[in-house]
Amino acid sequence: MEKFPSSISDPLLFEEKLDEYNLQKLRKKVYFHILHNNQNDFFDIELFNRIYVKNMQKTEDWVKLIIMELQPLGWKTFIGYGGTGLFFYDNEKPANAW
Repeated sequence: MEKFPSSISDPLLFEEKLDEYNLQKLRKKVYFHILHNNQNDFFDIELFNRIYVKNMQKTEDWVKLIIMELQPLGWKTFIGYGGTGLFFYDNEKPANAW
């Protein structure tokens, strides 16, 4: 960031801007996870929520959005571990995805 955005002067925009920032961060974290190409590992939804969002419903909604964005790119997904782990795979669902 080279300078502060003008939205910093309007507190009414803070929640919206924070949501935009956190959704971008979620996409980046998921992208980084996929790049590691370990399809037996999962992305920890609950951990991301606990650190950044602190609103599980909002995080779950964003995860659904990300799943819809990844499906046309050839990725299959599975939400496991009671809704807290997101698996990405290209062929068969990982054996530890339950």
